[in-house]
Amino acid sequence: MNNTPDLSSKLIEARKRKGLSQTDAADKLNVSRQAISRWETGTGSPGINSLPLISELYDISIDQLFGYEPAVSENEIPDIEEKMLESDETSSDIPLADDDAKAPNSTSSRIDSILNREHIFLISMLVISSFVSFIGLITSIYIFIWTWRNRRHYKLILILSVICFLIGLNNLYFFVITLFPTPNDFEGTIEKLS
Repeated sequence: MNNTPDLSSKLIEARKRKGLSQTDAADKLNVSRQAISRWETGTGSPGINSLPLISELYDISIDQLFGYEPAVSENEIPDIEEKMLESDETSSDIPLADDDAKAPNSTSSRIDSILNREHIFLISMLVISSFVSFIGLITSIYIFIWTWRNRRHYKLILILSVICFLIGLNNLYFFVITLFPTPNDFEGTIEKLS
């Protein structure tokens, strides 16, 4: 699958703007230098999993990499907001909601809402599973590893999964102590019945 000349030139431009060599970019993206070279010459394309990493490293949106410029630039957003406020002053019966002010960035607001739902789901899974010994241990380990690999910006989830793991260990300890009592639990005197 051949890469478009536009994408390859944008990748080169973005890498050079950041002052990175192909080797530096390859190290930060966990790919080979040859892969970076193929992307930039147009003989190969970055995988879908690499695109968010490239976007973050080069500080450029995926849309901009593929040549889809936003309909409204970020510099024009305050002007549009002012015009909307002026038009609302003339028709003050309809207030301007925060979501309306962010209309040009509706894609980013949708992504934020998805991330927030994912965040809430992970937190609720950790809290609910922490009440069950074995499931809480397994769930907290799994969520910690998954979050560490995929969503490194979820620091709260990482901390909460460690706390839930410790709670699970505590629950497991009390379960084992209850199931297998130690000889010290039966201290006392033995009296002979007559």
